Amino acid sequence: MPFRREMNRVFAGILIAFALVGAAAAYWAMANSNSILNRDDNPRLVELERRIQRGEIYDRRGLLLVETLINDSGLVSREYLFPAFYSALGYSSLRYGVGGIEADYNALLRGDTREALLAYDLLHRPIRGSDLQLTLDASIQSALYHAMLGQRGAAIVLSIPDGQTLGMVSMPTFDPNRLDAQWDTLNTDVNNPFFNRAVQGSYQPGGAMQTPLMMGALLSARPLDSEIADGSVPVDLNGLEITCAVRLPVMPLSLRDAYAFSCPTPFVELGESLEGAPLESLFGQVEGLAQYRLLPIETLPNTTAAPAVDDESPTTEEWLLANTLGQGDITVTPLMMALIAGAVVNDGNAPQPYLLQATRSPNSESWQSAVPLHPTIPITTANTARRLQDLMRYNVANGAAQNAARPLIDIGGHASLAHSGDTTNAWFIGFATLGGRQAVAVAIVLEDSADAGLAADIGGTTLQAAGEALASGGS
Repeated sequence: MPFRREMNRVFAGILIAFALVGAAAAYWAMANSNSILNRDDNPRLVELERRIQRGEIYDRRGLLLVETLINDSGLVSREYLFPAFYSALGYSSLRYGVGGIEADYNALLRGDTREALLAYDLLHRPIRGSDLQLTLDASIQSALYHAMLGQRGAAIVLSIPDGQTLGMVSMPTFDPNRLDAQWDTLNTDVNNPFFNRAVQGSYQPGGAMQTPLMMGALLSARPLDSEIADGSVPVDLNGLEITCAVRLPVMPLSLRDAYAFSCPTPFVELGESLEGAPLESLFGQVEGLAQYRLLPIETLPNTTAAPAVDDESPTTEEWLLANTLGQGDITVTPLMMALIAGAVVNDGNAPQPYLLQATRSPNSESWQSAVPLHPTIPITTANTARRLQDLMRYNVANGAAQNAARPLIDIGGHASLAHSGDTTNAWFIGFATLGGRQAVAVAIVLEDSADAGLAADIGGTTLQAAGEALASGGS
């Protein structure tokens, strides 16, 4: 009898264990199957990833930039064809995922729709993604990349008035073809080559803030030619010496010439005269440009309103002085500064920037337009913008931005310096008109550089390349 009772207990225990196993199997198979299927180490998903044929990427003229190679076993690899595009395109790696444009448009490039997954499971058909045609132009991108070689910083070029992103470079960059082998080194690099400085870098504007301030001066009818005594002397900001972009002797300067040489003292006086709502409105407009980013089309903001000013913005003298000098808590990206230059050359209205021009589905031979229909961004009045265009042309003819000048090209710009910690950054923003209403705008920032003339020279080289490219191939 004791033996039978023990056997019954063992049998009951086995039944309970089977019941628990059955319940767990039912739970994982039915109620929570996705958590198993979607695990990163699921062999089926790994095998699927190894065989997805990502779409190809082309520039605006149809030049192939990225392709997917398939070996004899059906396994795929990604090949990036031009170093000039590395920083913009990002990477796609089975081991490390996606970054840059590859990440922004990952769903389109992968093509892993429900129908494609079903065809893969049932019919073993390979999953193919859509091809992308970007607004980037190979000749402009190449000129910008080679001009930026050896520098740390970023640059971006926009077509005006449509907002196409014609060029975008972030330096230093990396070779996505060698990503898997170099990942550990790249991931610990203090220069952060994965970081796209053109659209993500947050910089002190420094003297680049003078362009919005000049908008305020023109709107409020401030005199531009009245001289200010000792206008070239530096300004002390909490022990930080803010100087002109070009060293000048102590001399009187008008606001026009202070803008040409990016000298701070006359702008401090201008800021004091604009103190209150006008100055806060200018700062609010600059900060509001941060909402316009190079994102996939479906997530671009769709608004006709100018960026709102925060009613609770602090108004202390210290805050106003620091931000007037571009050394306060307002930071900008190169994209934001390119939008300001774009507004100047487009009668006060900046375009909403975009990067994707067209898509082509796997089973189609024709491209489908992906150009967004978004309104421009109002920055200032047309009269103010046109007067500011002339001031920026004056800067290139006579000021710190002279290195941007190129023969037979109508170029306007502004070169300046900004301080960040113990380092100095050089800025150039500018435009070139191309006839009719067409123009291009550019923003350049060089990290750890006090050479505003070099930034202007890179800007001039880029604007010339953009003008030639658009003239030869249309808009």
